[in-house]
Amino acid sequence: MPTRKIALDKVDRQIITALARDGRRSYREIGRALDISEGTVRKRVARLQEDGLVRVTLVGNPLSMGVGVGAMILLRVKPGHVRSTADALVKYPNVRFVSLSFGKGDVILQTLNKDVADLHHFVSETIPEAAPHVTSTETFQLAEILKSAWTWGDWFEYLEDGSEEDGEATPELEDTVDTGTADT
Repeated sequence: MPTRKIALDKVDRQIITALARDGRRSYREIGRALDISEGTVRKRVARLQEDGLVRVTLVGNPLSMGVGVGAMILLRVKPGHVRSTADALVKYPNVRFVSLSFGKGDVILQTLNKDVADLHHFVSETIPEAAPHVTSTETFQLAEILKSAWTWGDWFEYLEDGSEEDGEATPELEDTVDTGTADT
């Protein structure tokens, strides 16, 4: 996933925060909470999506949906083959995260597996077949996930150390309720 830095203004961040808390929330409701028009919200969301900055999606609880084992896998790869190895592994449906890295691993994967046998097959059979330049693997089976959050409002607060550029705090959107029926 190539990265390019695109500036987000305060309103963009507030819209992203609202949608991260509830992706089904109507544009009208978000607009009311932010004191902007529904059309402004709609246009900004469309731009954020077109620019590849956001995607509104459903996030499920893996353990409730049949995932028996989660793992982080560090791969050491022959020099010159790191990118092609990562590209080969992004195609697998049980691979949830792929990153190039520095240090102990050249490529880091997060996988979801049916059970320990499925994880073992993936590490011992699938990876060597798909990525022959892997020289070693180190697998960390996840025992208990204590945090797996994508609450962008928290991230924006961290970036700005709890303050907004114009001195105003971000409204608490989760406390705003609209009984209207507008669609997002």
